[in-house]
Amino acid sequence: MNPQRQYWDAISGTYRAITRIDAGDFHYGPLLAGERRLRLLPPLRPGLEALELGCGEGQNSLWLARQGLRCTAIDISEGQLAYARADAVKAGLEVDFRRCAIEDFEAPEGAFDLVTSSHAFEFLADPFAQVARVARWLRPGGRFVLSTVHPVYNGEWVSVEEDDGSETWGRFLPSYFRPVDDVREQPEGAGEPIASRAWPVSAWFNAFRAAGLTVERLEEPPADPDPAYASDDWLEAFDECAAIPTTLILVGRK
Repeated sequence: MNPQRQYWDAISGTYRAITRIDAGDFHYGPLLAGERRLRLLPPLRPGLEALELGCGEGQNSLWLARQGLRCTAIDISEGQLAYARADAVKAGLEVDFRRCAIEDFEAPEGAFDLVTSSHAFEFLADPFAQVARVARWLRPGGRFVLSTVHPVYNGEWVSVEEDDGSETWGRFLPSYFRPVDDVREQPEGAGEPIASRAWPVSAWFNAFRAAGLTVERLEEPPADPDPAYASDDWLEAFDECAAIPTTLILVGRK
């Protein structure tokens, strides 16, 4: 079995139980404000075609469907998609949920007005190749809204003793240009681990430009005290995450 599918299927129930995502907002990542405050999406209107890559439980596609968009959403995990489909039925919304790896998804050129992805591209072996594919799927004027792990977040928390004896926490990154992978072991250790890989901000910017996308927004939002996406573990790390960006967001227009 694909290690990514194995991992997300195995943790889907636990993830559902411990993670709180505001169904009334579009989310960009853990501990961040949602769309109500960040205002990063393009103008939305009924009938626009949207695609979400790595949708998880589908909250963002369900939110877009409530705005009248026609949504296709893919994820590698059938466990997470089961929750997404159940939530869609409960809400009376139609979303075309499909189990598919991002690398395997195919769509006609110019099929979508909006493509979104929240914290999925860091798990891809070659995310920049997928940026180029996304650009082909967009209609002229369409947007790609991507949030991914920020390179400074893939470091290690360290404490430093100040001259007055107080303790200050900071993030240690051996190399900004080659951030350390965040390796996730399979539950029970059975199977190949997966990794969340960060890239320098310039690498993402250049990938968007190389794909023919104009970068309209590049944001590194701070942790928000009223996040759209949280868990108890994330909230315990709030002070540390408020000191550095955890998520990088890019909005590219074709």
